[in-house]
Amino acid sequence: MAAQKYFQWQNDILLKDIYPMRLVKLRDVLVFFKEADLWAEYKNKDISALTADVAEYKRGMEAARKAEIDNYSKLKTYFLAKDVSGAFAKYKPVEPEAMALIQKNHDLFIASWPKDIRGERGFIQSRIESFKLQLGFVRDRARYLQRQLDGMLPEHPNRPKVQAEYKLKSESSIPMLLEEMEKLREFDLCYDKLGAPKLEWYKLTKADPNFKTPEEEFLRSYDSKTPVTVKDIARLKTEQYAKTLEGKDQYQLLADIRARFEKEPKRFPVWLQYMIVHFSGMRYKSAHGSWADPKDLLVRLRVEEVKKAQAALSDGEVEARCKEKIAQYEGAGVNKPGLAKATETVWKDRIALHMQGVKARGPQSRRIGLDGLAEAEAKYEFMTMTTDQALAKLEAMKGQFPAWAWKMIVLLTPLRVNYVTAPGWETFSAEEDKIRFADKTFYPLLSKWATDNTGMWRPEHGQSHELIVSRAVCNETAEHLQHIRGHLPPGGLTENAARYFKLFKAKTSGVTFIRPTGAEHYTQGASIFWLRFVGGEPSPWQIAKGVEDANGQGLLGNFVGKKQKDRSGKNAPAVSSWQYKMGEPITRNRTTVDANKKPIPEHQWLRWIHEATVVEVVDTADGTYVYTFETSLPDDFRGTSCLGVFRNSLRWNLDDGTEDLYNRSFVGFVPEGQVPTEHMKTMMDWNKILAK
Repeated sequence: MAAQKYFQWQNDILLKDIYPMRLVKLRDVLVFFKEADLWAEYKNKDISALTADVAEYKRGMEAARKAEIDNYSKLKTYFLAKDVSGAFAKYKPVEPEAMALIQKNHDLFIASWPKDIRGERGFIQSRIESFKLQLGFVRDRARYLQRQLDGMLPEHPNRPKVQAEYKLKSESSIPMLLEEMEKLREFDLCYDKLGAPKLEWYKLTKADPNFKTPEEEFLRSYDSKTPVTVKDIARLKTEQYAKTLEGKDQYQLLADIRARFEKEPKRFPVWLQYMIVHFSGMRYKSAHGSWADPKDLLVRLRVEEVKKAQAALSDGEVEARCKEKIAQYEGAGVNKPGLAKATETVWKDRIALHMQGVKARGPQSRRIGLDGLAEAEAKYEFMTMTTDQALAKLEAMKGQFPAWAWKMIVLLTPLRVNYVTAPGWETFSAEEDKIRFADKTFYPLLSKWATDNTGMWRPEHGQSHELIVSRAVCNETAEHLQHIRGHLPPGGLTENAARYFKLFKAKTSGVTFIRPTGAEHYTQGASIFWLRFVGGEPSPWQIAKGVEDANGQGLLGNFVGKKQKDRSGKNAPAVSSWQYKMGEPITRNRTTVDANKKPIPEHQWLRWIHEATVVEVVDTADGTYVYTFETSLPDDFRGTSCLGVFRNSLRWNLDDGTEDLYNRSFVGFVPEGQVPTEHMKTMMDWNKILAK
């Protein structure tokens, strides 16, 4: 094996698979806080006293505009190219349907590219929305296939076919379409710098028949007449700083982040440092099923051995063993099993229970008691190990496992950090499936181990604080974070929100729960919960149960019971008002009439849709923003959805949205509990973090 790695993001294969947005989100941390610092530095300065900065801004804008012109020209040439299949040859295989969608996008560019600047950006944005819809269909298909696989028996005859299609969609189709979408987005962003000068050039060509300067020449020599402001200077300096980070690898970015942490430790509490280092860029998918307890596996393996050994004993041998156990547990000898020395109540109670059987007169009762005691000894031996001790034990046993079984153990434990050496570590080939399904010894044992540990990452992380999962969704991200703040949230959006509300109603010291109305409500470490009406019935862990803050604000806005204003045109379909039904969950109904005058009923449920954690409220040149640690939504078209520091405007956070697009949120805060300082010494050891 190669040099030891300490964390999964240090493994290049795992970095690619588990942290697809690693560099992006590490850069975001640095850029977001630099942006806030620059505005704090410049916002109160007089522009007339910033002659040097203004001159630098003009030079910087000229260079940035020229770079944007080059990028614009490159992207325009790309989108007006008829055949771009060569750009996607790196995907093996190239998925035909995805390639057809991409080619169709280019056909539409060629056929409908606007004649002048006035329609260009609007056209690009329309293509983004259309392509986003197509991407959504492909993602929906992949999710459907995943659900099929989750519910399909291993020996089902269609499993290989479904598995092959899922692999093609997830590893080829979706990445191909995301790449095209990112190019569309990049093309759209070119107009932030080029839109105004392009429009000015167009107006000059129409107003003056003698104006013959080519557009590109005009753009490259463009001199804006708009006065430079301190906001302009702060924005450009932020952009220039971001450019300096583009060539850095994750270790260089982490070194820069470390410097920020050490400079402002109060601004970056340990929970935020931990989440930034270990979760930035991680993929968006439920943590369930991504980890299983290696200690529990050792117990199961030993218990299987114990059961076989115990079953082979005669009644006389059982009686002799029982006498030995009585001597070990009640005598003064030194040759005692570890369990006999346990002082914890839970273990002492188990000993007492099993010793009743060991001391029984009947052979069957003695056998049951001895079996139970032997299993308890195995559990105590392994469950009191550290993670490192358990992993070392499994490593020593590697030769006892068939290849597929070892692959599964590596997949579900931190052994992946050093044992994953090639792609495909998360999936089994058809041949591997055939072998493992036929294995009557290890397959039942490992399958049950994995199933029984599906959601056990939550209590394990709550006590060990180690990096054990390989993915997470919004509430799971918040739960990891709150563990480091010294709390143990129950899990799930419904119960996480209810926890804050219950503590608030009980008037627990320092606890707040409020529908936010200002920046002062976004305390660092607080959880933000958003509501949304959806067309599918929510699961029990998503239902929005009744809450009310100190101001009497509950789940629904003030629009309930009020007649909506008609904002539709005369040709728009008729829409009735929403009719609400209170309960858990709250539901609403209405009927629309389509173009053919056919009534279409709508039924929606209110649910908690998202959870994020407040990092900081900052002022920037573009307004006030709430920085959060959270997940981007799974349908976000900006590359791959992931975990990290994000930002949204304060105005957006405070807005309930419209009745149709409901977006109310609540903020819950509980002061820090007992921070796991000793565990953080290991997890935040910079000698290990920066070790290559």
